[in-house]
Amino acid sequence: MFKKILIAEDQQSISKGLQSTLMGFNIPNIKTAYYCDNALLKLKVALTENAPFDLLITDLSFKEDHRLRKLRSGEDLIEQVRKIQPDLRVLVFSIENRVGVVKKLIDNYNINGFISKGRREAEDLGRAIKEISQGNNYYSQDITALLRNSRNIAEVHASDKLILALLAKGLNQKQISEHFKIHKIPSGSKRSIEYRLQDLKILFAADTLPHLISIVKDIGLI
Repeated sequence: MFKKILIAEDQQSISKGLQSTLMGFNIPNIKTAYYCDNALLKLKVALTENAPFDLLITDLSFKEDHRLRKLRSGEDLIEQVRKIQPDLRVLVFSIENRVGVVKKLIDNYNINGFISKGRREAEDLGRAIKEISQGNNYYSQDITALLRNSRNIAEVHASDKLILALLAKGLNQKQISEHFKIHKIPSGSKRSIEYRLQDLKILFAADTLPHLISIVKDIGLI
């Protein structure tokens, strides 16, 4: 289990909530920082004292105020952390849900977890602490679904994207079929479009067509 954790979070109430949850794990040393520059300084000092932190928990968004800052976001902080302490485990705690941002943090900075702020945050934090301390990565359920859907993009063909785009504009399946015929696009029968939409619903775990459109919009497919 972790012995020394740093929380980088600019909202005092949220920071206290995180500390309260972490205390349940009997972690002896929990430090906080309200600014990314301050968090980086604490990490550097800990390294010089040969008492490095085991885990960094950081938000991504930090509000601007009167203070001059070099690091303006959690991503900036993580980038610098990877330069001075590459093996530090990093858990992102944020409302961010854009798949491009999440994937960048995973691919470029090798973060160890990402949990969303919300109703299940305390439960997710507890699970994340256990998993990451055991050498595993942890992502909250919504982030896992987001990443899964982003991987499914590779399986979506250009004609599928057109079907989804037309559906999002309000066309029904008959009208989409007519659009395909007018523009001489193959596999444009009403039945083919119905089958393909069923496949797409399964691929993206969507319950209904409006749900499907909502998902593909969220991940930037259309």
